[in-house]
Amino acid sequence: MKRVLNTLAAAGSLALLAGAASAGTLGGFPIHEPGAHSAGSPGPGPAAGPKGAMQIIVDANGPGPYKTISKALDDVAEGGVIYVMHGVYNESIDIDKSVFIQGDRGPGSGVEINAPMNAPCIKFEPKQGTAHAVIANVSLYSKLSSRAAACVDVGSGVFTLKESDVLGSTVAPAVRVAGGTVMLEKNNISSGSEGIFVEQTHTLSQSFIVDNKIGGNQVGIDIASGSRADVVVAGNEIFDNLDSGVKASGYGGATLIGNKIRNNKGAGIILDKYSKLSLVRYNEIVKNAGDGVAIPFGANGVIEDNQIVGNGGLSIFIREGLEPKITNNFIDNNGGDGKKKKKRR
Repeated sequence: MKRVLNTLAAAGSLALLAGAASAGTLGGFPIHEPGAHSAGSPGPGPAAGPKGAMQIIVDANGPGPYKTISKALDDVAEGGVIYVMHGVYNESIDIDKSVFIQGDRGPGSGVEINAPMNAPCIKFEPKQGTAHAVIANVSLYSKLSSRAAACVDVGSGVFTLKESDVLGSTVAPAVRVAGGTVMLEKNNISSGSEGIFVEQTHTLSQSFIVDNKIGGNQVGIDIASGSRADVVVAGNEIFDNLDSGVKASGYGGATLIGNKIRNNKGAGIILDKYSKLSLVRYNEIVKNAGDGVAIPFGANGVIEDNQIVGNGGLSIFIREGLEPKITNNFIDNNGGDGKKKKKRR
């Protein structure tokens, strides 16, 4: 089933791109065609200058030379732009350099990237750690029986995914973050064993998870016990996951601010084992089947100014060990508290 993202369309931009493709240029930059020679190229073989083309249009259904995103990646220059027109692209995309991949923002069926069996939809592990890839306005789908790979797999570098759909395989993460600096913004992320699985082992790694809708996974966001990165989770809707909404087990700082965490089948938030530097503030933690916030092994940090309402378990469960600072939370009607009375803690 196709899922089309709601995006802002720039009037006339697609017509400009389509016209540019036939003209061979876009904004004064050459659009490189396979086998084409740059002016003055002395010998046979593909050439578009030493750095490749700065802008390339990919259209699976059009007359142009580029039918796949992978072929465009081979030919685009470092830091170049790939515009992808509406269509279905059955491929796994391996990115190893700086690039901007922009899906068509105009009306239509959208851009769908369907990964082959046991392959990621997109893998980013650049040759240089400073490389930055930006992916925008695409829909990414893993095969439902795929076991070997996350749909989006980030190993290093600087990576941004925004305004996109990610549909996992149910047995692997929809998005896996193993390294680098990562921004996930305004995406719909679903059907993974984890919606977002963070396991960044380097202490200077960072993840920013902002304004996404994360639902229908086993766990919404899982910050693994081996992770040492600082992770910011802000402004997301984390809902209808089959286990917990957010599970933070990493050594790095976990900052959860302004999220709506609701209707998950386990706890709303679990601060587990190695999570020692947590800030949980201004969240709505509502109608989860388990505890609102569960701290099974103790944690440092702050839990304040949250609404913790209507959860099946305790509002805040602390079994043993360190207790974070807990202040000014609105707590009401949580089944495990044994009282219906509204209170602040």
